[in-house]
Amino acid sequence: MFKSDALAGRVVLVTGASRGIGAAIAKACAAAGADVAVGYLEGTKGAEATVAEVRGLGRDADAFAADVRDPDKVEAMVAAVVDRFGRIDGLVNNAGVMPESPVSEMTLDEWRDVIEVDLTGAFLCSQAALPHMLGRGSGSIVMISSRLGQIGFAGVAHYAAAKAGLIALAKSLAKEVGPHGVRVNTVAPGVTITEMTSDITTGEVGQKRLAELPSGRFANADEVAASVVFLLTDAADLYHGQTLCPNGGGHMP
Repeated sequence: MFKSDALAGRVVLVTGASRGIGAAIAKACAAAGADVAVGYLEGTKGAEATVAEVRGLGRDADAFAADVRDPDKVEAMVAAVVDRFGRIDGLVNNAGVMPESPVSEMTLDEWRDVIEVDLTGAFLCSQAALPHMLGRGSGSIVMISSRLGQIGFAGVAHYAAAKAGLIALAKSLAKEVGPHGVRVNTVAPGVTITEMTSDITTGEVGQKRLAELPSGRFANADEVAASVVFLLTDAADLYHGQTLCPNGGGHMP
């Protein structure tokens, strides 16, 4: 766990923070001293629960609903966060979806939906938040990618492509905005135990993946969140365009 003041005085916006890894990231940021803007789409109760847990850690928090595919709604969300908290120091692009479909059966709408949520959403959120960071000459953006974006995987080509795109987006942004004081990096977890992955982690496919891991276990959401918090802190000052991989050895780039 990071020091309770590692992110003191900072405001972090986490998209997709109503549950799972996003909620864990929001709470980890609060534990490190940040106030947190909880971004979400439909999980109102989950977002409210995340806000309550952040406040229970002694930090300020509020929930902000937005469809990250819609540039107008993204701009409105970021404006509302700045109006509420006065600033944005960190952005964690975590919002994403992962439906399964083989390429031979995948519709164009299915492809577009995943690309728009997982990749375009991160682009739009970054584009909206960056002026608030560049104006002060400081800030950190973290993309939540996936091991599958590094190795590919049957049945989720749209998801793997979007997650691979996030890594390239982070590298490109890092070269653009790094000289102006804003860092951009990526975290690419492997299978992570959350309420959303119980079918994967306990099923036959999960057991096969587990057997391939040198760690002998899957990650938990708090461990992924720790990598994210590190990249948001000053301790990661030399990290630009990098990808951290809390995956138990499932991929060794």
